[in-house]
Amino acid sequence: MALLTEKYFKDHAWRFLRSDGIIIAPVLRFCNDGVIGGYINLLERCWRLTGEKLALQDISGVTTTRFEVVGEDDLGVTEMRGKSLVDSRVEHVIQRIQMPSLADFEENNEADTIEFVREINKFEKKTRKNLVVLRANSKSLHYFWPKYISEEDRNWDLCISWYGSEVPEEIEGCEYFVHQKKERKFGAIFNLFSQKYSLLDYENFWFPDDDLETSWRDINRLFNIFTRSRLDLAQPSLAVNSSSFINHQVTAQNKEYLLRYSNFVELMCPIFTRETLKLCLPAFNGTKSAFCLDHIWGGLGGRVPGRMAIIDDVAVSHTRPMAVNYDGEEAMNEANRLAALYHIEGSYAITGGIDRDKIFL
Repeated sequence: MALLTEKYFKDHAWRFLRSDGIIIAPVLRFCNDGVIGGYINLLERCWRLTGEKLALQDISGVTTTRFEVVGEDDLGVTEMRGKSLVDSRVEHVIQRIQMPSLADFEENNEADTIEFVREINKFEKKTRKNLVVLRANSKSLHYFWPKYISEEDRNWDLCISWYGSEVPEEIEGCEYFVHQKKERKFGAIFNLFSQKYSLLDYENFWFPDDDLETSWRDINRLFNIFTRSRLDLAQPSLAVNSSSFINHQVTAQNKEYLLRYSNFVELMCPIFTRETLKLCLPAFNGTKSAFCLDHIWGGLGGRVPGRMAIIDDVAVSHTRPMAVNYDGEEAMNEANRLAALYHIEGSYAITGGIDRDKIFL
């Protein structure tokens, strides 16, 4: 029998269903700290390995289903089954699957050619723990980000994923410069990390749009608050002013808070830990507008209270209105297809926060 390890279960995606074929969760993920992701239910909120069995448990640690291995291959366990301890008439099944993505349905799924124009020497030790990946062209606002800090104090490296048709003659101010001219933001990010896996050596990742006004110092601050708050997924708040377009009111800056814990982090500027990015990265594949993806990634991590946040202490200005560079109807069709793959419902809930006068960072 295959050895059951936490790493094996966390490294793979699973389907959760009943033995009569009714699918409960098309994608189930076993996350850190015994959290179940991809499916949120009070009876199956946690997971635990006990010897040669897998237990699904409620938040009190009471086992609701105990699974035994019924199938395996050269990689390990492929299927487990167990009677529900809540309703003995029900037999539950867990099956190993490939993480689904919109790319599964594309006839021509050939990845965009990636040209690495600049990168850190592979023998050079990375001294910074954070990476900013920015899809940009000649109109990108990153050229105008003020610094307010020294180069030595910068706690992040910058990777420019260039979608302009021609590579600029002069390339400055970044550690990596790659040319990806065809794909949209998150599809390009998926292929970037797939072809340059060593980028996952960084600990935290920020993916801003190129129409955001911010500064080097604020990016430093964003990473520091994210790390010290022990978050898995977050974003800066959106500045409330006449030149800032806010897509979701929940992301508007609330100056009474350092940060607010949320069930939602939007597409515009998410920041991930390495583990959360690895969990969610396959879902980026094949996306164009990526509508609905910002509900998928929170759900895959289990939407644990206190792990996702909108960081109000850092605000960025969004200078371009929504739906300028894509077709709204096509975007909604894509959102519906993505939602059908994962069955994760959207949520914009605020679940708590840290007041500005109660900062313990």
